[in-house]
Amino acid sequence: MMKLCNVLSVTILLSLLPLSVTAQNGDYLAGPPPGDGPLEVLVGFNLVNITDVNEKEETIDFEGAIYLEWTDPRLAYDPIDFGMPADWQPGDYSLAPRQIYQGIYAFSELYQGWWLSIVIPNGIGNRQITEQALGVWPDGRVLYHDTFYSKSETPMDLRLFPFDSQSLEIFFHPFLYGTNEVVLVPDAKLARTWDQNMGIADWSRDSVTIRERPIRVAKSDGDADEISEVVVTVNIERRPLHFLVSFLFPMVLLVSLTWCVFWMEKETLSNRVNITFIGILSVVAYYFVIIDFIPSVSYLTLMDGFIISTFLILAAGVVLAVVMEEIARKGRFSLGLQLDRVCRWAFPLTYAITTVVLSVLFFVLY
Repeated sequence: MMKLCNVLSVTILLSLLPLSVTAQNGDYLAGPPPGDGPLEVLVGFNLVNITDVNEKEETIDFEGAIYLEWTDPRLAYDPIDFGMPADWQPGDYSLAPRQIYQGIYAFSELYQGWWLSIVIPNGIGNRQITEQALGVWPDGRVLYHDTFYSKSETPMDLRLFPFDSQSLEIFFHPFLYGTNEVVLVPDAKLARTWDQNMGIADWSRDSVTIRERPIRVAKSDGDADEISEVVVTVNIERRPLHFLVSFLFPMVLLVSLTWCVFWMEKETLSNRVNITFIGILSVVAYYFVIIDFIPSVSYLTLMDGFIISTFLILAAGVVLAVVMEEIARKGRFSLGLQLDRVCRWAFPLTYAITTVVLSVLFFVLY
């Protein structure tokens, strides 16, 4: 009940003031202010937080804030009527504006002037606005701000997974207006930066860049419109330590345990195949556990190369176990012992060299 009374009080108070041009002259501002050319709208963006990066779906969940600034002479008002200094000069923005619409209710219900709606074309669903505010200075300068949650689909290059870094792009379009009416102009001064590097544990945020470009958007009739697009690029880098310790190290350990057969006595040669196959099944079972954490892409990643080399080294162990069984059956135990001595260092060395070569190839090529 107290909250309802507060809302009613604010509504009644604001309704007594000349809050907009509509209240002053009765004209609803249905479009951008007229001028010699397209309206320039300054754009600022702040990435508040990254809540999720989904490699399989190639999406990013984030919380952001957008800032828009333009000038609409139709919204100009007398600063004296709102308690501002009588000597206030146009262009002096050191003081906060006296016409402020703060909160979703005040903005959507009380403000009657024109404003630019921004959409995210690569977003999944509508962006969820959590807070809105708009201020108007006596000379008609308008500053709009909202904070929102969004989920956007953006291509990822995962060839170096899990040592990859990503440049994720988020697109902002003006709703309804082409470049002949509205042009977006990035302005870093508008954004309120936050020094804290908030994000999820597996990623670190490097930088956020913003740029504008004109693009053509096709229509259903085959024609195309040119619009002004703002591209926000979020550069992030993966922290691989968790993946290395939790997934790769146990797999390497399981593979290494299969090499114990090279120290077995000749009387137990018949058990080598069984032990090697048990090791392979253990690695395969573990692989099915971690497969949910590996991105599903149509090209080979560094992680895919490592897994393939792991299965090849295990397959070589099975082949060697069969060969050793045949050598033992023919009574050539001395040759078997020599092969064991060579394999004790040859298998680990081959596995290590293969991993290094794969890493070098991937980092050089990509």
